Amino acid sequence: MSNNPDNPTTNMTLDEQRAWVAEQLDAAVEASGVAEGWFDIYWHDVFWSADRPEDREMILNSLFPDDCGMGGQLITSLKNQTADDPLGAAARVRGFWESEGWTVSDVRSYGGNPYFRADREDGAVLAFQASPEGMSMSVESACSVNNTVTNWDAYLDPVPNEFEQELERRGESAEETQRNGG
Repeated sequence: MSNNPDNPTTNMTLDEQRAWVAEQLDAAVEASGVAEGWFDIYWHDVFWSADRPEDREMILNSLFPDDCGMGGQLITSLKNQTADDPLGAAARVRGFWESEGWTVSDVRSYGGNPYFRADREDGAVLAFQASPEGMSMSVESACSVNNTVTNWDAYLDPVPNEFEQELERRGESAEETQRNGG
């Protein structure tokens, strides 16, 4: 943890942050009582659903750290426009977060449409907004100073160039080609 109380940090790895985000999304979806219809706010055809593991992986693997002081944090949001009772779902999620020890407070409310957030001492934030037309939730991990987060681009799998891809297609490596005079 950081010595600066205004910028608490963790030492979670990027993979640990992604797993934590997934756990929070799963827990909020379960608490909402609405298992289906949750989609990524940017990709409306990419769903957060137990029966769509490839979509879940796409969402998680697209998360890269946003700056937060000397570290990085993951932020993502899901939306649902097919729930029968978004306001009831919001009440259930709020109650769940409170029961889990999060500090829950109202961001604002318009005509009975709740928008609230849940904060934790380590800086993690959850948020939920609902209206009769739908609902959305956001998850922000705590700020991490782990090297896999602060230098995340060094941990990406290298993208092979066209030459390497062609050699791979032929079953050769670049080293073999050079040894063979190619």
